Amino acid sequence: MDLTNLTEIVTAIVLVFSRVGGFMMITPFPGKWVPRKVRVALLITLALTIGMMVPKTNMVPLDLNVLIIAANEFMIGVLIGAAFRFVLAAVEFMAGLISQASWLSAPVSLNPEMGGQSQVLGQVSMLFALLIALGAGVHRIVIGYLMESFHVLPVGRVTSVVGSIMPFVELVGRSFDVGMRLALPVLALSLAVQTSLALISRVAPSLQIFSVGFAVLVATGLVTFMASLRAIGLGIVRYLGILPGFLDELLLRLGGG
Repeated sequence: MDLTNLTEIVTAIVLVFSRVGGFMMITPFPGKWVPRKVRVALLITLALTIGMMVPKTNMVPLDLNVLIIAANEFMIGVLIGAAFRFVLAAVEFMAGLISQASWLSAPVSLNPEMGGQSQVLGQVSMLFALLIALGAGVHRIVIGYLMESFHVLPVGRVTSVVGSIMPFVELVGRSFDVGMRLALPVLALSLAVQTSLALISRVAPSLQIFSVGFAVLVATGLVTFMASLRAIGLGIVRYLGILPGFLDELLLRLGGG
């Protein structure tokens, strides 16, 4: 192997590392709960494995255009990871609605990884959604699409990033819709409880019903949320099922199709 071939192979591995790095930066898997060393090890392993499988016809010469190509590769990885992130955003939106409606936004926990505090219900909901995704093998599907993207969109190929904007706008809107639907049981019961407390307070002002209203609202919200976990889990599984179709469309649009 001469120096030219070696340089092209190293350049290809660096570009593969850029695409995989963009994916790992935004994807919820393995997630911020996994130690940083593990994430870096997974990144290096994926980049080296995929880099050695890139056909020689996809090799890119080492010149100043490599920086532009690396930025393009990074964006491809970010978009593939963002698809997984935005699908799970429905669960984050659901947790936010439930927390606000049932006063469950008060309990927070210290999150050293993010340098701040996080809502407990939001963390529990995201871990629950990730558990379902891992159990259904969604992470393998997404990583499979990432690896397949090197055949559909070879390293160095110019892609149409602008063409992928509208599908992501539709995906975000759909995630908000799904999150609202998943949160509806708790929202409906919280509204009924608050309406009942308001009527009781109106009829008998001396009872000071709102002094115990906080505990009632939190208790009913938690009970309804726990009782709805099965339905929420089924809704998450169904929504995760749109991911392969969306990734197919994303790769098609990135390729200019």
